[in-house]
Amino acid sequence: MSATTTKTKKLDPSVTDLENFSKEIFGMELYPWQRKAMKGITGKGGKCRVAVRAANGSGKTTHLAAPAALWHALIYPNSITITTSGVYRQVKEQMWPCIRSLAAKVKGWGIQVNQTDLVTSTGSRIIGFSTDDPGRFEGWHADNLMIICDESKTVQDGIFEAIARCQPSRQLVISSPGGTSGEFWRIFNKQQHLWDLHKVTAYDCPHISEQWIEEQFERWGRDHPLIKSMVFGEFMEADDERLVIPYATLDNAIANPPRKSGKDVTCGVDFAGGGDENAMAIRRGNKVEKIITWRDKDTMASVGRFIIEFKKEGLKEDQIYCDVGGLGLPMADALREAGWNIHRINFGGRAQDSDAFVNRSVEMWFTLARLLEKCEIILPDDEVLSQQLTQRRCSASKNGKLNLESKSEMKSRGLASPDRADAVVMAVAAKGQLDDMLMEYVRPSIHDVFREANQGDDLPEGMHVGL
Repeated sequence: MSATTTKTKKLDPSVTDLENFSKEIFGMELYPWQRKAMKGITGKGGKCRVAVRAANGSGKTTHLAAPAALWHALIYPNSITITTSGVYRQVKEQMWPCIRSLAAKVKGWGIQVNQTDLVTSTGSRIIGFSTDDPGRFEGWHADNLMIICDESKTVQDGIFEAIARCQPSRQLVISSPGGTSGEFWRIFNKQQHLWDLHKVTAYDCPHISEQWIEEQFERWGRDHPLIKSMVFGEFMEADDERLVIPYATLDNAIANPPRKSGKDVTCGVDFAGGGDENAMAIRRGNKVEKIITWRDKDTMASVGRFIIEFKKEGLKEDQIYCDVGGLGLPMADALREAGWNIHRINFGGRAQDSDAFVNRSVEMWFTLARLLEKCEIILPDDEVLSQQLTQRRCSASKNGKLNLESKSEMKSRGLASPDRADAVVMAVAAKGQLDDMLMEYVRPSIHDVFREANQGDDLPEGMHVGL
């Protein structure tokens, strides 16, 4: 292992407390909520199980999780500290740069550190580790075992169960809140007596400016579910979990993008009606690189604009996909007459998995949702797109198939037509509707949709599901 090594030096007894350790060794200025959480981790309260739900950018990783990991390794000889998250990229690219940065400040402890592994001359070890297989998480044992879960809302229940079987002497679980399901939510709502709990808002973190907070209010609206999590540290309502793409899923996918891969090109086109946006989304490999939008009530003028944009982006007609429902058909016909015979997908047509989905549109939206869940697609930095992707709800039809909220239903809730989102869905999933060559999607269970939304309840009585 390539590493930096320093000689062992005895720690002053006065810094064996985590709060003092962070101040003296790392020179940290701590907020009141960080000091309180550190007391719980040290054991001054008796539980040594600390859970923190916090606003975005609160410093929960840099000023709590990372110093706690090093404190445990240095104070307790022959100890093991496991740092984990729902996805390995979170461990590697968020947690461990913080650990390595702090480790560089510790002199005299014979520390050897690489990407996600640190050992001390006293036999202690810190490991960066993530898995979706509970069986692989078991087997960690030590007299002093600490497990730190970052972005815990993304950690599967089975992993939490495996962690419990390891019988850690200390636990720290931290995350921005997601929806009202999963172990992280249950810790704060059904297991309060077992944990030292902390809620952190943006207002509890002086480095987060009120200007930034106000900008989020203007961007999303004060009542937007995402604001509950990112500003107020609150869990989202159960109804929000019926979203096809929950806020937590999109947030995690953006925070943990995959490496860019693939060279195939597709362009998704959403034709506008009325005052809606014409939208083009261009995907190269696993990255949606660009979204182009404009408004024009003149249909023929829009056809001409599409052709200009196609040429400008170097697109070929067999790379372009459009929905031919409603206004889409005459627009596609006009493009064909102009020499652009692009692929036609009927959103309202039969789904490939017709036992699970009402139509192709539902199937394609869920294909994108599953790719985002698995952090396999890269989206552009587009606030309007983020809003549109995380606003559309799903439901169950009478015969138990998954369905989408209609655009008219969305407009009745005061929401705009999801033009950019539909274009992205087309760019990502339309090709698979023709040749099945898209990355696989996982068929969702309608039972899961309702069980999560209703906190454990199954399907409504009398509903049959043919999955």
